[in-house]
Amino acid sequence: MKVVAFDIKSNIGHFRRPDTTATQLTYPFIPPTVAKGLVGAILGREDFTTTDQVGIQLKSEVKIVSQQLSMLGKSSGNTFNRPTTVQLLVNPSYRIFYGGDQYVDELERLLRNKQSVYTTYLGSAYAITTPIYVGSWDLPIVHPSNQVITQTVVPVNLINELIMKDGYVYQRANGFMKEYHGNRTFEKSIDFIFEQLGRYLVFVPEKNRFDYTMVDMDGEIICLV
Repeated sequence: MKVVAFDIKSNIGHFRRPDTTATQLTYPFIPPTVAKGLVGAILGREDFTTTDQVGIQLKSEVKIVSQQLSMLGKSSGNTFNRPTTVQLLVNPSYRIFYGGDQYVDELERLLRNKQSVYTTYLGSAYAITTPIYVGSWDLPIVHPSNQVITQTVVPVNLINELIMKDGYVYQRANGFMKEYHGNRTFEKSIDFIFEQLGRYLVFVPEKNRFDYTMVDMDGEIICLV
């Protein structure tokens, strides 16, 4: 499978959980559907849908702060400032692995040329980011049965056993949307395990899980969803 990697970062980020209203909570890292939407912005495709897959590597510590902002709202046709509590990610940084056979070549060409059709950002218009091309590879798809090492976040139901290390801070992030079908419609949800500082995970994968893809990059596994 061909895989293209690029880095994105910003001073702040916000990936709003759809189940929050008055207080706008954020996911702890960029959701896979948002990462694909960012690729769609680079390609210039509106309401972007694809069967290509993404892997997400945390390149900075997950830090979240709550901030009360004065948001512009509407009431009976008149604008007013509406105090809103928002969770913000501080200095988020990610490496996105994009693999498949639909848009990989086009994405690689644009990244190499430092081009993007639309502005890219980390979940909100006040979190502008510029994708930086890292590289591209043809990687073998694998189905390992023994323990593996990965720098990417891992779907919970892909893990048979998590090998924990002293001093590591493991967290579970729930309720990510898994599949986007266009017109603001989603299907299925997915939960992840990650390490707060972005350090590698060691785990024994579940057998016969074919709803995710694992590729081997010089002995390190990349989990694509």
